[in-house]
Amino acid sequence: MNFKATYLIIISVFIYKMNAQNIENVHQKIDTSYFVKIGGIDQYISLKGIKDKPIVLYLHGGPGAAASAHSEKITASLEQDFMVIHWDQRGAGKTLKQNGLKQRPTLTLMQSDAEELLTYILNTFQRQQIILVANSWGTSLAIHLAESKPNKISTLVAISPIVSLFSSQKSLNKILIRHFRKSKNQKAVKQLKTINIPYHNAKDMAIQFKWLSEYQGAVINDTLYSQYSQFFEQWYTKWGLLYSQLYKVNRLKITSSIQCRTIVFYGDKDYTAYYKLSKKFFKGIKSKEKEIYRFKDVGHQIPMEASNRMQELLLKVLLNGKINY
Repeated sequence: MNFKATYLIIISVFIYKMNAQNIENVHQKIDTSYFVKIGGIDQYISLKGIKDKPIVLYLHGGPGAAASAHSEKITASLEQDFMVIHWDQRGAGKTLKQNGLKQRPTLTLMQSDAEELLTYILNTFQRQQIILVANSWGTSLAIHLAESKPNKISTLVAISPIVSLFSSQKSLNKILIRHFRKSKNQKAVKQLKTINIPYHNAKDMAIQFKWLSEYQGAVINDTLYSQYSQFFEQWYTKWGLLYSQLYKVNRLKITSSIQCRTIVFYGDKDYTAYYKLSKKFFKGIKSKEKEIYRFKDVGHQIPMEASNRMQELLLKVLLNGKINY
């Protein structure tokens, strides 16, 4: 065989291998969404990333604040190294549009949905474990899964964790009253003193939200306050029962024994899930491996207020950890 023929064969083999590799890479990518029967209803999930990589399940906040519609802002940077699943929980996003809301969700029902989804993911994609990344209310579900299914979770990332609603809101009211008393805003002080904690209704929630916003530099005028009040009324009608059950949860009085690697992100301007409680909660966690990271000058909504910083840190901590899948 002459040199030219040999050269052509080598080139042909190289091109074939490159094409085969490209096809394989394309096949590994996943970008799809569909409904899964969870808790007796069709619940929406979206999947993006590399299907043979470790699975990250993102548990959104709220309750009721589905994140799948803006997943690019939250988890896009993870999609080259993980398969990322977003779930529109019962009463939220496309799951709500598909089913409506025939019953007021309870904490037990939402936990059951999360357990069922976890089982579906593990069985469908033949995995032993997954990673949980949860924000705000979603951390309540994530911590429940990490404690109740300890062998199924490799890493838990709790963003702005809900440690104690009662303690957070009590602390916030004291901070706000002290602030507005000092600035001689008698209207604010008077309204804040009328708030019931635990909240008795949407009005309590709206008043505290109004003055927290002003404390953080965003003044809410009467027209805007009326709009927010209507929103809180609608939200409270749907989620008030679950919210009242969350008041009974105090992670500071429970020794959280979480076997998996546990990571906490908190904003040092977070008064909704009071950042000092997040730090106390972290200190009390019994885990073989735990880490905590502060987001400077960020409030409760880290995924929206500090999206790029959050994704960079998420990628760093998740790729640095040992993942069993």
